[in-house]
Amino acid sequence: MSTVTAPSPATGRAVRRNVGLDLGVALSIGLTTSVAGGLIPTIARQGGLPPIGLAVMAAAPYLGNLLSAFAGRVGPQRVRGYGLLRVTGALVLVAVALAPNALLIVGGICAFQLCLAFGSPFQTRIWGAMYPGEVRGRVIGILGMARSATAAIGAVAIGLLADRLGVPFAVTLAGFLGAAFALGALGLRAARPMPARTFSAREAVATLTASPRLRRLVLAQGLYGAGVIAAFPLNAMVNVDRLHLSLGDVGTLAVATAGATLVAYTFGGAVVDRLGYAACLRTGAAFGALSVACVAIAPNLGVMILAAIAGGISTAGMDLGIQGAMARHTSLVDRGAAMAGWNSLTGLRGLVAAMAASAAVQAGLVDVTTALLLCLVPATLGLLVYLDLPVTDAVTRLRGRGGRTSPATDDALDGRDALDAGTATA
Repeated sequence: MSTVTAPSPATGRAVRRNVGLDLGVALSIGLTTSVAGGLIPTIARQGGLPPIGLAVMAAAPYLGNLLSAFAGRVGPQRVRGYGLLRVTGALVLVAVALAPNALLIVGGICAFQLCLAFGSPFQTRIWGAMYPGEVRGRVIGILGMARSATAAIGAVAIGLLADRLGVPFAVTLAGFLGAAFALGALGLRAARPMPARTFSAREAVATLTASPRLRRLVLAQGLYGAGVIAAFPLNAMVNVDRLHLSLGDVGTLAVATAGATLVAYTFGGAVVDRLGYAACLRTGAAFGALSVACVAIAPNLGVMILAAIAGGISTAGMDLGIQGAMARHTSLVDRGAAMAGWNSLTGLRGLVAAMAASAAVQAGLVDVTTALLLCLVPATLGLLVYLDLPVTDAVTRLRGRGGRTSPATDDALDGRDALDAGTATA
Protein backbone atom coordinates (compact mmCIF):
# COMPACT_ATOMS: atom_id res chain seq x y z
CA MET A 1 0.00 0.00 0.00
CA SER A 2 1.44 3.37 -0.97
CA THR A 3 1.05 6.64 0.87
CA VAL A 4 -0.03 9.77 -0.94
CA THR A 5 1.91 12.79 0.27
CA ALA A 6 0.85 16.37 -0.13
CA PRO A 7 2.75 18.31 -2.76
CA SER A 8 5.43 20.69 -1.52
CA PRO A 9 4.79 24.44 -1.60
CA ALA A 10 7.22 24.72 -4.51
CA THR A 11 5.35 22.02 -6.41
CA GLY A 12 2.05 23.73 -5.59
CA ARG A 13 3.33 27.03 -6.97
CA ALA A 14 4.54 25.32 -10.14
CA VAL A 15 1.16 23.64 -10.62
CA ARG A 16 -0.71 26.92 -10.12
CA ARG A 17 1.63 28.69 -12.56
CA ASN A 18 1.10 26.03 -15.21
CA VAL A 19 -2.66 26.04 -14.67
CA GLY A 20 -2.69 29.81 -15.18
CA LEU A 21 -0.79 29.53 -18.47
CA ASP A 22 -2.81 26.50 -19.55
CA LEU A 23 -5.97 28.52 -19.02
CA GLY A 24 -4.79 30.85 -21.78
CA VAL A 25 -4.50 27.85 -24.13
CA ALA A 26 -7.97 26.69 -23.07
CA LEU A 27 -9.42 30.15 -23.78
CA SER A 28 -7.81 30.11 -27.22
CA ILE A 29 -9.15 26.66 -28.09
CA GLY A 30 -12.60 27.48 -26.77
CA LEU A 31 -12.91 30.68 -28.79
CA THR A 32 -11.47 29.39 -32.05
CA THR A 33 -13.27 26.03 -32.07
CA SER A 34 -16.62 27.68 -31.33
CA VAL A 35 -16.15 29.86 -34.40
CA ALA A 36 -14.67 27.15 -36.65
CA GLY A 37 -17.10 24.42 -35.67
CA GLY A 38 -20.26 26.38 -34.91
CA LEU A 39 -20.57 29.66 -36.79
CA ILE A 40 -18.53 29.10 -39.94
CA PRO A 41 -20.49 26.02 -41.16
CA THR A 42 -23.77 27.91 -40.75
CA ILE A 43 -22.34 30.97 -42.50
CA ALA A 44 -21.07 28.75 -45.31
CA ARG A 45 -24.46 27.06 -45.63
CA GLN A 46 -26.18 30.44 -45.88
CA GLY A 47 -23.71 31.25 -48.62
CA GLY A 48 -24.83 28.22 -50.60
CA LEU A 49 -22.30 25.55 -49.58
CA PRO A 50 -23.86 22.17 -50.51
CA PRO A 51 -24.32 19.33 -47.97
CA ILE A 52 -21.19 17.56 -49.16
CA GLY A 53 -19.18 20.71 -48.39
CA LEU A 54 -20.60 20.77 -44.88
CA ALA A 55 -19.64 17.11 -44.55
CA VAL A 56 -16.04 17.89 -45.55
CA MET A 57 -15.89 20.61 -42.88
CA ALA A 58 -17.34 18.21 -40.32
CA ALA A 59 -14.79 15.57 -41.35
CA ALA A 60 -11.85 17.99 -40.95
CA PRO A 61 -11.26 17.24 -37.23
CA TYR A 62 -11.12 13.53 -38.03
CA LEU A 63 -8.75 14.05 -40.93
CA GLY A 64 -6.54 15.88 -38.44
CA ASN A 65 -6.87 13.05 -35.94
CA LEU A 66 -6.04 10.46 -38.58
CA LEU A 67 -2.92 12.31 -39.67
CA SER A 68 -1.85 12.96 -36.07
CA ALA A 69 -0.52 9.40 -36.06
CA PHE A 70 2.51 11.06 -37.70
CA ALA A 71 2.84 13.61 -34.88
CA GLY A 72 5.66 11.50 -33.43
CA ARG A 73 7.72 12.35 -36.50
CA VAL A 74 6.63 15.86 -37.47
CA GLY A 75 4.64 17.09 -34.45
CA PRO A 76 5.96 19.13 -31.52
CA GLN A 77 8.43 17.49 -29.12
CA ARG A 78 9.13 20.56 -26.99
CA VAL A 79 7.03 23.25 -25.35
CA ARG A 80 8.15 25.89 -27.85
CA GLY A 81 6.94 23.87 -30.82
CA TYR A 82 3.66 23.11 -29.07
CA GLY A 83 3.07 26.78 -28.30
CA LEU A 84 3.86 27.92 -31.83
CA LEU A 85 1.50 25.29 -33.23
CA ARG A 86 -1.35 26.56 -31.04
CA VAL A 87 -0.69 30.17 -32.11
CA THR A 88 -0.54 29.19 -35.77
CA GLY A 89 -3.83 27.33 -35.54
CA ALA A 90 -5.59 30.41 -34.21
CA LEU A 91 -4.12 32.62 -36.93
CA VAL A 92 -5.45 30.26 -39.60
CA LEU A 93 -8.90 31.67 -38.80
CA VAL A 94 -7.71 35.04 -40.06
CA ALA A 95 -7.03 33.44 -43.43
CA VAL A 96 -10.47 31.80 -43.34
CA ALA A 97 -12.07 35.20 -42.70
CA LEU A 98 -10.40 36.65 -45.78
CA ALA A 99 -11.01 33.65 -48.05
CA PRO A 100 -12.85 34.74 -51.22
CA ASN A 101 -14.79 31.51 -51.80
CA ALA A 102 -16.26 28.50 -50.03
CA LEU A 103 -13.57 26.09 -51.23
CA LEU A 104 -10.83 28.11 -49.52
CA ILE A 105 -12.95 28.33 -46.37
CA VAL A 106 -13.19 24.55 -46.27
CA GLY A 107 -9.41 24.29 -46.82
CA GLY A 108 -8.75 26.77 -44.02
CA ILE A 109 -10.93 24.84 -41.59
CA CYS A 110 -9.03 21.66 -42.48
CA ALA A 111 -5.71 23.41 -41.74
CA PHE A 112 -7.06 24.73 -38.43
CA GLN A 113 -8.10 21.23 -37.37
CA LEU A 114 -4.71 19.81 -38.35
CA CYS A 115 -3.01 22.28 -36.00
CA LEU A 116 -5.32 21.23 -33.18
CA ALA A 117 -4.84 17.51 -33.77
CA PHE A 118 -1.05 17.56 -34.08
CA GLY A 119 -0.79 19.29 -30.69
CA SER A 120 -2.96 16.73 -28.91
CA PRO A 121 -0.37 13.95 -28.27
CA PHE A 122 2.15 16.37 -26.78
CA GLN A 123 -0.58 18.03 -24.72
CA THR A 124 -1.51 14.66 -23.21
CA ARG A 125 2.13 14.01 -22.30
CA ILE A 126 2.79 17.39 -20.76
CA TRP A 127 -0.40 17.23 -18.67
CA GLY A 128 0.92 13.99 -17.20
CA ALA A 129 4.27 15.63 -16.44
CA MET A 130 2.90 18.91 -15.05
CA TYR A 131 -0.02 17.80 -12.87
CA PRO A 132 0.07 15.22 -10.06
CA GLY A 133 -2.24 12.25 -10.61
CA GLU A 134 -4.39 12.96 -7.56
CA VAL A 135 -5.49 16.35 -8.93
CA ARG A 136 -5.14 15.88 -12.68
CA GLY A 137 -8.81 15.18 -13.29
CA ARG A 138 -9.86 18.35 -11.49
CA VAL A 139 -7.27 20.42 -13.36
CA ILE A 140 -8.47 19.08 -16.71
CA GLY A 141 -12.00 19.84 -15.53
CA ILE A 142 -11.03 23.44 -14.75
CA LEU A 143 -9.42 23.80 -18.17
CA GLY A 144 -12.52 22.32 -19.78
CA MET A 145 -14.71 24.77 -17.88
CA ALA A 146 -12.63 27.69 -19.14
CA ARG A 147 -12.74 26.36 -22.69
CA SER A 148 -16.52 25.95 -22.52
CA ALA A 149 -17.15 29.36 -20.98
CA THR A 150 -15.04 31.01 -23.65
CA ALA A 151 -16.86 29.06 -26.35
CA ALA A 152 -20.20 30.28 -25.00
CA ILE A 153 -19.20 33.93 -24.73
CA GLY A 154 -17.27 33.84 -27.99
CA ALA A 155 -20.11 32.24 -29.96
CA VAL A 156 -22.54 34.95 -28.91
CA ALA A 157 -20.10 37.84 -29.28
CA ILE A 158 -18.67 36.74 -32.62
CA GLY A 159 -22.15 35.88 -33.93
CA LEU A 160 -23.45 39.34 -33.03
CA LEU A 161 -20.39 41.00 -34.53
CA ALA A 162 -20.85 38.98 -37.72
CA ASP A 163 -24.48 40.11 -37.96
CA ARG A 164 -23.64 43.79 -37.40
CA LEU A 165 -20.11 44.38 -38.70
CA GLY A 166 -19.66 41.53 -41.15
CA VAL A 167 -18.22 38.03 -41.07
CA PRO A 168 -14.62 38.95 -42.09
CA PHE A 169 -14.18 41.41 -39.22
CA ALA A 170 -15.71 39.09 -36.61
CA VAL A 171 -13.75 35.97 -37.60
CA THR A 172 -10.50 37.93 -37.96
CA LEU A 173 -10.94 39.30 -34.45
CA ALA A 174 -11.53 35.78 -33.13
CA GLY A 175 -8.33 34.58 -34.80
CA PHE A 176 -6.15 37.33 -33.34
CA LEU A 177 -7.63 36.94 -29.86
CA GLY A 178 -7.12 33.19 -30.02
CA ALA A 179 -3.47 33.67 -30.99
CA ALA A 180 -2.93 36.08 -28.10
CA PHE A 181 -4.40 33.62 -25.58
CA ALA A 182 -2.35 30.74 -27.02
CA LEU A 183 0.92 32.51 -26.27
CA GLY A 184 0.59 31.15 -22.72
CA ALA A 185 1.59 27.71 -24.01
CA LEU A 186 5.15 28.98 -24.55
CA GLY A 187 5.61 29.34 -20.79
CA LEU A 188 4.53 25.86 -19.68
CA ARG A 189 7.09 23.91 -17.64
CA ALA A 190 7.05 20.17 -16.85
CA ALA A 191 7.74 18.97 -13.30
CA ARG A 192 9.74 16.00 -14.59
CA PRO A 193 12.05 15.45 -17.58
CA MET A 194 10.31 14.95 -20.92
CA PRO A 195 12.77 13.47 -23.40
CA ALA A 196 11.73 13.56 -27.02
CA ARG A 197 9.57 10.52 -27.88
CA THR A 198 9.42 9.88 -31.58
CA PHE A 199 7.13 7.21 -32.97
CA SER A 200 5.77 6.07 -36.28
CA ALA A 201 2.09 5.71 -37.12
CA ARG A 202 2.39 1.93 -36.69
CA GLU A 203 4.06 2.32 -33.29
CA ALA A 204 1.32 4.71 -32.18
CA VAL A 205 -1.40 2.17 -32.95
CA ALA A 206 0.63 -0.68 -31.41
CA THR A 207 1.12 1.31 -28.19
CA LEU A 208 -2.60 1.91 -27.92
CA THR A 209 -3.68 -1.65 -28.69
CA ALA A 210 -1.17 -3.18 -26.26
CA SER A 211 -3.81 -2.60 -23.56
CA PRO A 212 -6.85 -4.94 -23.72
CA ARG A 213 -9.02 -2.34 -22.03
CA LEU A 214 -8.07 0.37 -24.50
CA ARG A 215 -8.88 -2.01 -27.35
CA ARG A 216 -12.39 -2.42 -25.92
CA LEU A 217 -12.77 1.33 -25.58
CA VAL A 218 -11.69 1.87 -29.19
CA LEU A 219 -14.43 -0.57 -30.24
CA ALA A 220 -17.04 1.26 -28.16
CA GLN A 221 -15.92 4.66 -29.39
CA GLY A 222 -15.82 3.44 -32.97
CA LEU A 223 -19.51 2.56 -32.85
CA TYR A 224 -20.74 5.44 -30.70
CA GLY A 225 -18.65 8.05 -32.47
CA ALA A 226 -19.70 6.87 -35.93
CA GLY A 227 -23.32 7.72 -35.17
CA VAL A 228 -22.67 11.03 -33.47
CA ILE A 229 -20.15 12.18 -36.08
CA ALA A 230 -22.39 11.23 -39.00
CA ALA A 231 -25.19 13.26 -37.42
CA PHE A 232 -23.13 16.40 -36.77
CA PRO A 233 -23.02 17.92 -40.29
CA LEU A 234 -26.78 17.45 -40.52
CA ASN A 235 -27.25 19.94 -37.67
CA ALA A 236 -26.56 22.88 -39.98
CA MET A 237 -29.23 21.63 -42.39
CA VAL A 238 -31.73 21.34 -39.53
CA ASN A 239 -30.81 24.85 -38.35
CA VAL A 240 -31.12 26.47 -41.78
CA ASP A 241 -33.45 24.32 -43.89
CA ARG A 242 -35.97 23.03 -41.36
CA LEU A 243 -35.99 25.66 -38.58
CA HIS A 244 -34.65 28.75 -40.44
CA LEU A 245 -32.57 29.86 -37.45
CA SER A 246 -30.64 33.14 -37.47
CA LEU A 247 -26.97 33.44 -36.54
CA GLY A 248 -28.14 34.74 -33.19
CA ASP A 249 -30.15 31.55 -32.67
CA VAL A 250 -27.12 29.47 -33.60
CA GLY A 251 -25.15 31.47 -31.06
CA THR A 252 -27.81 30.63 -28.46
CA LEU A 253 -27.33 26.93 -29.22
CA ALA A 254 -23.59 27.34 -28.82
CA VAL A 255 -24.16 29.04 -25.46
CA ALA A 256 -26.39 26.16 -24.32
CA THR A 257 -23.77 23.62 -25.41
CA ALA A 258 -20.92 25.48 -23.77
CA GLY A 259 -22.87 26.12 -20.57
CA ALA A 260 -23.78 22.45 -20.22
CA THR A 261 -20.19 21.47 -20.97
CA LEU A 262 -18.94 23.90 -18.33
CA VAL A 263 -21.23 22.47 -15.65
CA ALA A 264 -20.36 18.91 -16.66
CA TYR A 265 -16.64 19.65 -16.42
CA THR A 266 -17.22 21.17 -12.97
CA PHE A 267 -18.40 17.87 -11.58
CA GLY A 268 -16.76 15.49 -14.03
CA GLY A 269 -13.17 16.18 -13.00
CA ALA A 270 -13.90 15.20 -9.39
CA VAL A 271 -15.85 12.15 -10.60
CA VAL A 272 -12.84 10.88 -12.56
CA ASP A 273 -10.48 11.44 -9.62
CA ARG A 274 -12.78 9.62 -7.19
CA LEU A 275 -14.82 7.08 -9.16
CA GLY A 276 -12.76 6.44 -12.29
CA TYR A 277 -13.10 7.25 -15.94
CA ALA A 278 -15.85 4.72 -16.67
CA ALA A 279 -18.63 6.85 -15.17
CA CYS A 280 -17.71 9.77 -17.42
CA LEU A 281 -17.52 7.66 -20.57
CA ARG A 282 -20.89 6.03 -19.93
CA THR A 283 -22.61 9.29 -19.07
CA GLY A 284 -21.07 11.01 -22.09
CA ALA A 285 -22.22 8.27 -24.47
CA ALA A 286 -25.76 8.28 -23.07
CA PHE A 287 -26.18 12.03 -23.45
CA GLY A 288 -24.58 11.97 -26.90
CA ALA A 289 -27.16 9.49 -28.16
CA LEU A 290 -29.91 11.59 -26.57
CA SER A 291 -28.63 14.68 -28.38
CA VAL A 292 -28.86 12.97 -31.78
CA ALA A 293 -32.41 11.84 -31.01
CA CYS A 294 -33.47 15.38 -30.08
CA VAL A 295 -32.04 16.87 -33.28
CA ALA A 296 -33.79 14.20 -35.35
CA ILE A 297 -37.24 15.19 -34.09
CA ALA A 298 -36.68 18.87 -33.28
CA PRO A 299 -39.71 20.97 -34.34
CA ASN A 300 -38.41 24.23 -32.88
CA LEU A 301 -35.50 26.02 -31.23
CA GLY A 302 -36.47 24.75 -27.77
CA VAL A 303 -35.80 21.10 -28.63
CA MET A 304 -32.56 22.10 -30.33
CA ILE A 305 -31.50 23.75 -27.08
CA LEU A 306 -32.18 20.48 -25.25
CA ALA A 307 -30.06 18.70 -27.86
CA ALA A 308 -27.30 21.27 -27.36
CA ILE A 309 -27.35 20.76 -23.58
CA ALA A 310 -27.16 16.97 -23.97
CA GLY A 311 -24.33 17.39 -26.46
CA GLY A 312 -22.42 19.61 -24.05
CA ILE A 313 -22.65 17.08 -21.24
CA SER A 314 -21.52 14.38 -23.67
CA THR A 315 -18.50 16.40 -24.77
CA ALA A 316 -17.22 16.86 -21.23
CA GLY A 317 -17.86 13.26 -20.24
CA MET A 318 -16.07 11.81 -23.23
CA ASP A 319 -13.11 14.19 -22.95
CA LEU A 320 -12.52 13.49 -19.26
CA GLY A 321 -13.13 9.78 -19.70
CA ILE A 322 -10.68 9.39 -22.57
CA GLN A 323 -7.95 11.34 -20.77
CA GLY A 324 -8.59 9.21 -17.69
CA ALA A 325 -8.35 6.00 -19.67
CA MET A 326 -5.04 7.07 -21.18
CA ALA A 327 -3.59 7.92 -17.78
CA ARG A 328 -4.86 4.65 -16.30
CA HIS A 329 -3.58 2.31 -18.98
CA THR A 330 -0.37 3.86 -20.35
CA SER A 331 2.96 5.01 -18.94
CA LEU A 332 3.84 8.69 -19.16
CA VAL A 333 6.51 8.12 -21.81
CA ASP A 334 4.07 6.23 -24.03
CA ARG A 335 1.03 8.40 -23.42
CA GLY A 336 1.55 10.71 -26.38
CA ALA A 337 1.99 7.75 -28.72
CA ALA A 338 -1.13 6.06 -27.35
CA MET A 339 -3.12 9.28 -27.76
CA ALA A 340 -1.91 9.60 -31.35
CA GLY A 341 -2.96 6.00 -31.96
CA TRP A 342 -6.39 6.67 -30.49
CA ASN A 343 -6.81 9.81 -32.58
CA SER A 344 -5.71 7.99 -35.72
CA LEU A 345 -8.10 5.04 -35.35
CA THR A 346 -11.07 7.18 -34.35
CA GLY A 347 -10.13 9.73 -37.01
CA LEU A 348 -10.33 7.14 -39.76
CA ARG A 349 -13.81 6.22 -38.58
CA GLY A 350 -14.75 9.88 -38.34
CA LEU A 351 -13.72 10.61 -41.91
CA VAL A 352 -16.05 7.95 -43.26
CA ALA A 353 -18.90 8.67 -40.85
CA ALA A 354 -18.89 12.44 -41.38
CA MET A 355 -19.37 11.98 -45.10
CA ALA A 356 -21.85 9.09 -45.03
CA ALA A 357 -25.09 10.66 -43.83
CA SER A 358 -24.64 13.94 -45.74
CA ALA A 359 -23.78 12.08 -48.93
CA ALA A 360 -26.94 9.98 -48.56
CA VAL A 361 -29.02 13.13 -48.08
CA GLN A 362 -27.45 14.92 -51.04
CA ALA A 363 -27.97 11.85 -53.24
CA GLY A 364 -31.65 11.85 -52.31
CA LEU A 365 -31.54 8.38 -50.71
CA VAL A 366 -32.98 9.62 -47.41
CA ASP A 367 -34.21 12.88 -45.93
CA VAL A 368 -32.47 14.62 -43.03
CA THR A 369 -34.77 13.19 -40.35
CA THR A 370 -34.35 9.61 -41.56
CA ALA A 371 -30.58 10.05 -41.77
CA LEU A 372 -30.46 11.29 -38.17
CA LEU A 373 -32.54 8.35 -36.96
CA LEU A 374 -30.21 5.96 -38.76
CA CYS A 375 -27.28 7.64 -37.00
CA LEU A 376 -28.85 6.62 -33.69
CA VAL A 377 -28.27 2.94 -34.42
CA PRO A 378 -24.45 2.82 -34.15
CA ALA A 379 -24.50 5.46 -31.41
CA THR A 380 -26.76 3.29 -29.29
CA LEU A 381 -24.68 0.17 -29.99
CA GLY A 382 -21.58 2.03 -28.84
CA LEU A 383 -23.36 3.06 -25.65
CA LEU A 384 -24.23 -0.58 -24.98
CA VAL A 385 -20.59 -1.58 -25.41
CA TYR A 386 -19.50 1.17 -23.00
CA LEU A 387 -22.00 -0.29 -20.53
CA ASP A 388 -20.34 -3.72 -20.95
CA LEU A 389 -23.59 -5.34 -22.04
CA PRO A 390 -23.48 -8.64 -23.99
CA VAL A 391 -23.65 -6.79 -27.30
CA THR A 392 -19.84 -6.64 -27.03
CA ASP A 393 -19.62 -10.35 -27.91
CA ALA A 394 -21.58 -9.98 -31.13
CA VAL A 395 -19.82 -6.80 -32.24
CA THR A 396 -16.39 -8.29 -31.53
CA ARG A 397 -17.18 -11.44 -33.50
CA LEU A 398 -18.42 -9.34 -36.42
CA ARG A 399 -15.07 -7.57 -36.46
CA GLY A 400 -13.30 -10.94 -36.53
CA ARG A 401 -11.66 -10.72 -33.14
CA GLY A 402 -13.56 -13.59 -31.59
CA GLY A 403 -14.32 -14.26 -27.95
CA ARG A 404 -14.80 -11.91 -25.07
CA THR A 405 -12.20 -10.83 -22.60
CA SER A 406 -13.34 -11.27 -19.05
CA PRO A 407 -13.88 -7.99 -17.21
CA ALA A 408 -12.21 -9.56 -14.19
CA THR A 409 -8.97 -9.92 -16.13
CA ASP A 410 -9.38 -6.84 -18.26
CA ASP A 411 -9.65 -4.06 -15.69
CA ALA A 412 -13.44 -3.86 -15.91
CA LEU A 413 -14.87 -0.39 -16.27
CA ASP A 414 -16.54 -0.69 -12.90
CA GLY A 415 -13.23 -0.26 -11.06
CA ARG A 416 -11.91 2.91 -9.45
CA ASP A 417 -9.54 3.80 -12.29
CA ALA A 418 -7.89 6.86 -10.81
CA LEU A 419 -5.93 9.28 -12.97
CA ASP A 420 -2.54 8.06 -11.74
CA ALA A 421 0.87 9.41 -12.61
CA GLY A 422 1.04 6.67 -15.16
CA THR A 423 2.71 3.28 -15.08
CA ALA A 424 1.03 0.87 -17.44
CA THR A 425 -1.34 -1.49 -15.66
CA ALA A 426 -3.07 -3.16 -18.57
